[in-house]
Amino acid sequence: MTIEPTTLEFSASSPRSVEFEQWAAVTERAYFPLSLEPVEEGPTFGRLTSGVLPGAEDFSLVAHAGGNQEYRRTKTHVARAAEEYLLVSIQVSGRARLTAGGRSVTLLPGQMTFLDSALPSLWDGSMAFEQVLVQLPSRILRQQPGLSEVRIPTAGLVVPESPAGVVGTYFRELARVRQESPAQADILAAGALDLLGSAVLLAAGGKPIDTPADTLSREHVLIYLRKRCTDADLTIDEVAAACHISRRTLFRLFSGPGDSFAVTLRRMRTRHARKLLMREGFPSPAAVAFASGFASERHFYRVFQAETGMTPGEYRHAHRR
Repeated sequence: MTIEPTTLEFSASSPRSVEFEQWAAVTERAYFPLSLEPVEEGPTFGRLTSGVLPGAEDFSLVAHAGGNQEYRRTKTHVARAAEEYLLVSIQVSGRARLTAGGRSVTLLPGQMTFLDSALPSLWDGSMAFEQVLVQLPSRILRQQPGLSEVRIPTAGLVVPESPAGVVGTYFRELARVRQESPAQADILAAGALDLLGSAVLLAAGGKPIDTPADTLSREHVLIYLRKRCTDADLTIDEVAAACHISRRTLFRLFSGPGDSFAVTLRRMRTRHARKLLMREGFPSPAAVAFASGFASERHFYRVFQAETGMTPGEYRHAHRR
């Protein structure tokens, strides 16, 4: 069953307004006991889009934006909490600073960090920011293979190019897809719990177990394809080499349920073409075809109509209208 994400927004000209206090209460309900304070006088704003993830109770994905806000979790807040959580933060835009467990880290776009809610912490969101947050009860994390004793690597910096950072990119993209198509996001989220466990193990210096490792490798391939799908000369061998796997392994990763490697690449190119067709500045479908990675205009027309049920011209006319 597809569960639509829920969005809540607020803006206030004064940080001491009723709206701000209501927003502080909403934020605490979305996460765990904490206090929210303005950093300085002036306008404040915030937006939360939350939804559940499959695989465990209270496993959630939240897109969080805001500015001029400081989130503080004290020892009193920790004592009040009925449950402890792992919180994973992936920066989308702006910057935010986390201090916890005697460590401090500043996140820039694409970077990720972990927070153990059993520790007092301080989030500085004074600048306008946007993050994707993944939240999971710690007791469920401990039930995953290899994670019963691992120490959560709180306030460590995880860059997107690292193996654990691949998982951060996965959750960031999952939040984006959920906004556009919740049904497709549900399919992509099927392995979310395994991927999260792998990211914690990798960031803590361990190695993921076999099944999540395959899921991680497949996601690494998908991230590479998203970056290079518009290159008409892209080859299977090039993808395999860039992702440090063999050609045989690459095909195996796409041999189970879901789309094959070829279908996945074709749909990425079609998705890119759809965006270009809705944009001004591309004079013809032929230009869109080559800008999206299709080797010929004829091939583009055939694939596009099979995927969307419309010709490129019909799609452009319908959506621009």
